[in-house]
Amino acid sequence: MARVCVDACFLIGLYDRDDQHHRIAVSHFDAIFGEESARHQLIAPWPILYECLGTQYVRDPRKSMRFTQHWSYLSRSEQLVLLDDGPFRERTLRNHLERSSRNLSLVDRVLRAMILDRERHFDFLLTYNAGDFVDACQIGNIPLINEASSAEFYGI
Repeated sequence: MARVCVDACFLIGLYDRDDQHHRIAVSHFDAIFGEESARHQLIAPWPILYECLGTQYVRDPRKSMRFTQHWSYLSRSEQLVLLDDGPFRERTLRNHLERSSRNLSLVDRVLRAMILDRERHFDFLLTYNAGDFVDACQIGNIPLINEASSAEFYGI
C-alpha cells in the first residue's frame, strides 16, 4: 500500500465542481483511494487542511457534504493519515521570513520541508502545482503525480 500525500489543490479540485481540476481530481481519487482501487493511504498534512477548509469552503454545504463523505470512507477503511507539521513549523517560518526570494506560501514551504526530510513521510505527492514541488521531489526521490499523470503509470 502506497502513502500518497495530497496538496490542497487536489482537495480543492476534488470538492469544487467549478474548479479546473475537478474531473482529474475525481479520477485520481477513484483510481488511488476509491473502493475499486488498491486503497492506498491518503496522507494529509495539517497545513493542507487549513488551506483547503477555509471559511468560503465551509459555507458551501455541497462541498462540506462531499468532503465529509470521502473522509468518513477513508477513516472507516483506515486509509487516512493526518501528518503533523509540528517538527517543520518554526524552522520553515524562520526560513520564510529570512529568505523570501521564492514566492511560495508558508503551507507550500512546510510541504517542501516534509518532502526533503530524511524521514520519508510518504511515497508519492499528488499536486496540480508541480512547479512548486518538482525540484524538492527530485531531491527527496518522491514521485510526483499531477494533472498530466495517471496513477496507473506509477503502478499505484
